[in-house]
Amino acid sequence: MLELHNVGVSIGKKRVLKDVSFSLPGESLTVLVGKNGSGKTTLLSAVNGERAHTGEILLDGVALACLSARERAKRIAFLPQYLRAPAISLEELVFMGRNPYLELGRRPSREDAESVEEAIASMGLQELRERRVDLLSGGERQKAYLAMILAQKTPLLMLDEPTTYMDPSFTHTMLGHLKCLCKREKKTILVVMHDLNSAIRYADHLAVLEEGRLSFFGTREECLQKGVIEAAFSVRRFEADGRIFFEGTDEEK
Repeated sequence: MLELHNVGVSIGKKRVLKDVSFSLPGESLTVLVGKNGSGKTTLLSAVNGERAHTGEILLDGVALACLSARERAKRIAFLPQYLRAPAISLEELVFMGRNPYLELGRRPSREDAESVEEAIASMGLQELRERRVDLLSGGERQKAYLAMILAQKTPLLMLDEPTTYMDPSFTHTMLGHLKCLCKREKKTILVVMHDLNSAIRYADHLAVLEEGRLSFFGTREECLQKGVIEAAFSVRRFEADGRIFFEGTDEEK
């Protein structure tokens, strides 16, 4: 279980995160939402060891600060919002997800190859495996990186706006796939999203950041009952075809 205790982050003189505390429920999909500048990406960067922070971050009772980069990468896979486009094949990129398990000079094992093959297939990328990453479309590149972190085989996945370059159809396919991973493979997933409608549709739990502070953390049902989204984003809620939607925001991030 991932636990944050009074986590704070400052960038220059600005306090971006302020005493954020929550315990991430295991084997579930938690969606982190908030307006621009609320600290969503900063929070993920702090957990990933990329931002200095105050307070404490624990994983299964162990302080992440005490783990080496390799050990952390065996437990947490992180997909940032902005992705590089290296001049390597898609298959080579996905193999990079196995780096935490490869000692210096050791060739990939059958287990490594099987993990990569499974990840490529799960994203429907078999026909693009030899294509160079820098020649892929934005959506294809996003899928390739998703395959890479799936090949990493970690119990915890963190994704920063993974649907940015995806069309609505694949967005729903991908979010449904992530939700299935929680149940089928017992994954714990934390996703930053700007699409409130998709967030409320797929989340088991929601975390809401407002100006660097955690204003809400709880189940989807609690979030709906308390009108958290409406208050935080100044939106209206309505139902159609048995689903809940929000409208009226000029900023959904």
